[in-house]
Amino acid sequence: MKTPAISALLPLLLLPALLAFCACLPRTAAKLTSEPSIERALDVLNATQEGKSLLHFLQRHPVRFEYSNTPGLCHKFSLKTGDIFLPMEFKNSDAFLALTLARAAYIYRLYVLSGMNEIVSEEEEVAALFQARLGMAINLADRDFEQNKYARQLRSEFCTYIMEGSVSATLLARTAVLSVDPDCQRPLETMQTQRAWLDKTKEAIDNENFFTLMYERDLHLVKKGAMTVNMAMKRDADLRALPRYEIYRYQRTFYDKQSAVFTKLDKLYRSALKEDADWRNSFQADLYRAREEFSACNLPD
Repeated sequence: MKTPAISALLPLLLLPALLAFCACLPRTAAKLTSEPSIERALDVLNATQEGKSLLHFLQRHPVRFEYSNTPGLCHKFSLKTGDIFLPMEFKNSDAFLALTLARAAYIYRLYVLSGMNEIVSEEEEVAALFQARLGMAINLADRDFEQNKYARQLRSEFCTYIMEGSVSATLLARTAVLSVDPDCQRPLETMQTQRAWLDKTKEAIDNENFFTLMYERDLHLVKKGAMTVNMAMKRDADLRALPRYEIYRYQRTFYDKQSAVFTKLDKLYRSALKEDADWRNSFQADLYRAREEFSACNLPD
């Protein structure tokens, strides 16, 4: 039987063992990457309010961040394997690496929450706004960009956000991701173009166009690296082998599910725009100071 004195001391006696146990637990960053420099970038995120919230999401929905070994000064997704690749050019800059990682992680968050099977322009647009806000949070200075020759595009995007506003910043991001750049898995599509394709599948059920539309969509994913050719061919063969009544049911279920996904992503997109507008209203003084710091934004390089 424990005496009252021992019972009172028990938590204190267990404390050293508890601390030793906690010290042996793997850090969150270690679960997300094997690269020390990316761990430091995650620490930069964790020091900001919005970055900390994003890291909490990554703890619940882990993904691996590694460096890309292919050309392209951009983030790249291999979400079927759970990997996001970052440009090696920012390895020696904790701040710029953190901004690049944050943008990719924000897109990944929208991808998970919406249930989309590929990245679309709207996700990149609101991620660009998040990235700019994070740049403000870590107190980026104009000299930081001057010291990194690879950060020209980041500087342009940051300048646009603080000088011209969110609408111009999203337009700049959209223009970039809709341009042809295979090294960066572009061009992307928009929600509008994807919705138009989905409507075609609903109208095409009574003829061969349905199979063609589905197969061409899978080939589109093959080009982006999100699916193998063999998988696309197998999906096409399996679909064509279904009895007619099963095809009708598959089509209705597919359409309903994808419609729900688009509705969810649209809500997330609008919510992100509102969040950004609220942030700008709350941090007008910070934006004014940033405009003074980056007063040379509109000057030629």
